[in-house]
Amino acid sequence: MENLTEKLKSQPEEIRECLKSIAALAGEFNYPVYIVGGFVRDLILGVEDFDLDIVIEGDGIHFAKELSHRLKADFIKHRRFQTATIVIKDKTHPQVKIFGSGIKIDIATARKEIYEQPAALPKVSPGTIKEDLGRRDFSINAMALSISENTFGQLVDFYDSREDLGNKRIRVLHPLSFIDDPTRLLRIIRFEQRFNFKLEKTTSRLLKEAVGLKMLQKVHKHRLRDELILIFKEPQAVRCIRRVYDLCGFEFIHHGLRLSSPMLAMLKKANEMHAWFKDNFPHKRRLELRVLYLAVLLESLSSLELRKVLTEFAFHKSESKVVLSYKSDTERVRLKLEAAVHPSSIYKILQSLRYEVIILILAKTNEAKIKNKLMDFLRLYDGIRIFTSGHELKELGVSPGPDFKEILEALLYAKLDKKFHSKEEELLYLQDKILSKRTSV
Repeated sequence: MENLTEKLKSQPEEIRECLKSIAALAGEFNYPVYIVGGFVRDLILGVEDFDLDIVIEGDGIHFAKELSHRLKADFIKHRRFQTATIVIKDKTHPQVKIFGSGIKIDIATARKEIYEQPAALPKVSPGTIKEDLGRRDFSINAMALSISENTFGQLVDFYDSREDLGNKRIRVLHPLSFIDDPTRLLRIIRFEQRFNFKLEKTTSRLLKEAVGLKMLQKVHKHRLRDELILIFKEPQAVRCIRRVYDLCGFEFIHHGLRLSSPMLAMLKKANEMHAWFKDNFPHKRRLELRVLYLAVLLESLSSLELRKVLTEFAFHKSESKVVLSYKSDTERVRLKLEAAVHPSSIYKILQSLRYEVIILILAKTNEAKIKNKLMDFLRLYDGIRIFTSGHELKELGVSPGPDFKEILEALLYAKLDKKFHSKEEELLYLQDKILSKRTSV
């Protein structure tokens, strides 16, 4: 039986120390303990993966609670699924030196499951490691790595998973896999595209049958949303989106949604513009690429249909705001920018928009004049500040109130239009061009 101890030695010290702590405690409890899922797959493939999923043949929640005490970690219990999560956040702890947000470890009791009806969440109960691996989505994710002290590093493979991994093949573990959990129709595409693997022949047939039965339409939309977000986060997200459409269609999102050639081109352009923004504006707020994809994907829907989809799928309010703004504001912004001459005019048009919307408009427009104005806003105008504050206005005799905002905005617009350059010139402009006019009125 294959032993992966040497491969484990390539892991960061923090991970190895965590595994030692887990193995030692499991020995005290006399519990067999395993790493399962993606970590094992990626360890064999040589892919970096620091997500630790631990399965205990014993009381996983009790084990996790004791481990959290010993590691001085946060403990979160998920009683319904017989799982728990511990998070080591203390930056002074020796096991979190290289992990900025700490180390997260998911710990579960080995489980078996029954799907009482298709597309519903399963009913779980304690089981063996073999039963636990048998409930996994695909064979490449159905391996375990023993970290018990007497079998440390030993690969556990009941389902020919290692062979499938070596042959770059993705296979479901039983004929009803896509019926029991139709989200696997989306998940299998993520793994296929991420690793450039092929679907096993029977698995491909079962997938087509499940799509024909419209199984995705039977899944709660919140679960579909979570799977879509994971697709949008993939390095090859555009390829994943196209593959989802080719294999499953988009009816599970909206009956009228299609993937057109212009939409596909726009998805690619959004990806390129996201990379451009990241390279050129590292000091600005990070763009959410998944929101760019979502806005492009849903753009062809009417405003009413769009709002309905965003509500049904319960996308985050901030994400929905970007999608709706892109839909409703793009043409208005384009027309206003076309007529804008002064920097202050460009600033007024764009300053209230999220960066995601600006980048999408930039990706969509083919007019050099509009592109230049959008880029000037990002490069030159956005973030510009004046020296004057409310404190200085008080010293100049201006009473606090609505006038404060108007005066400071007028001063900012003047600075954008290069009416002055230094702090001294700004003060003179404020007195001579703004305050004097108000006094005369």
